Amino acid sequence: MPSFPARVPFRLALAAALAALLFSCSREPAPRSDADVVVAEVNGARITLKELKNEIAARRGLAPSLSTKSAGRGEAQEALRLLIDRAIVLSEGERLGVSVSGSEVEKEIERFRADFPPGGLEKALLQTGRDMETWRAGLARSLLYRKAAAAIAESRASVSREEVEEIFRRRSKELSRPERIRVRQFLFDSEGSARDARRRIQEGESPDKVVERFSAGDVRPTAADLGDVTREDLPEEIAAELFLLKEGGVSGVAPREGSFSLFVVVRREPARTLTLAAAAPEIREELLRGRREEAFRAWLRAQVGKADIRVQESLLDQMTEGGK
Repeated sequence: MPSFPARVPFRLALAAALAALLFSCSREPAPRSDADVVVAEVNGARITLKELKNEIAARRGLAPSLSTKSAGRGEAQEALRLLIDRAIVLSEGERLGVSVSGSEVEKEIERFRADFPPGGLEKALLQTGRDMETWRAGLARSLLYRKAAAAIAESRASVSREEVEEIFRRRSKELSRPERIRVRQFLFDSEGSARDARRRIQEGESPDKVVERFSAGDVRPTAADLGDVTREDLPEEIAAELFLLKEGGVSGVAPREGSFSLFVVVRREPARTLTLAAAAPEIREELLRGRREEAFRAWLRAQVGKADIRVQESLLDQMTEGGK
């Protein structure tokens, strides 16, 4: 039989093992991240709690990092419905071979950049709690959804030749285009300045240079682009003169209410009557626009109706607890 001292190490080891066991049993498991929590499945595709919260935040115009704990049940269900629709559309887009290239994403980003001063896009994202890469990924998903929806609609909408011909017959008068001219108007504060400016334009000087020449300090001639006009768009006496001018031609001085105007014909477009062949693409596209949207919505309703959708209602209950 071993002596008392020999048992001490054994007892210490046993106590340590029991303490470790008790500690491991009392410690709670680490909470799962929102990206690991599945709130719904659509034909096997997962929708996570993170995606749902991001969608709610986006619909509120908030950064994804901001809390959505106050979301009401109706708000969460609407956001989830949109995510379910999106999952179905993206799945069909994948089947159709729809994809988005890096160059397409960059082109879309540049379109956004055009609305900001240099560095302004990044600053705006930072102020709303978004980083560039996360925003870029979201933009790519949005592009992919739009392309998939367009591909789905395109294959389900059509316009017959007979329909195009019928529209053409009904709109034949409206499709006939009268003679048009593009006109710029220049207003001077004195008749002498207007006559001098007219002479310079007739001699080949550009109207814009003439305006600069007659500008002094805050005083400068007024220039206005009247756009493409027909004879009916202008006073009869002015139309009679302008429609006789060639491109680049300048009118005589026209006094009116304390100012003196010159009119320059920038471009001429002769009268024409569109043929069926010329008008057909525009008519077809006009008809298809409405039909594509209608066809897409009908397809989506049918797909949602027969999809295998499984929603974790208990998770929605926990998420919207306290919300209305």
